[in-house]
Amino acid sequence: MLLAAATALLLIIAGSVVGSAPAQAASGCRSAPYSAKFGMHDPFQMFNGMEDAYFPRSGSYRTTSQCRDIQVKNTGNGGAWGGPFWACVVWVGRATCANGWTYVPPGQWRNLATNVKDGTRFYLFMQTNLGTYEAASGVGEW
Repeated sequence: MLLAAATALLLIIAGSVVGSAPAQAASGCRSAPYSAKFGMHDPFQMFNGMEDAYFPRSGSYRTTSQCRDIQVKNTGNGGAWGGPFWACVVWVGRATCANGWTYVPPGQWRNLATNVKDGTRFYLFMQTNLGTYEAASGVGEW
């Protein structure tokens, strides 16, 4: 009887732990190795102001079943070589940001698009102020 009660309690605890974890975390979302790494830098300080870059440099990204969302993390430290940036998703065949620009502060994750169908092709656009910061970098998961 005591063993049956302990087993039932263990199942309840295990069920609540699994049930309370977000679906994204259970599938390995936001854990290395990431879907992509990206960044921009200006080591010779040639640019002064907001600059844009797009990724990947050739082809396009494609969403997977690992995450429901397109998420990016700023891997910078907030210093001159790790500044904040803005990011957006552009679907293949479109010309503008899907959800507008999203500010991504150093060390933080941000969702750029939610509940995206698996296999959706897209580009990632990044913008940072190279007049203030010499570089910005991040990782993405989708």
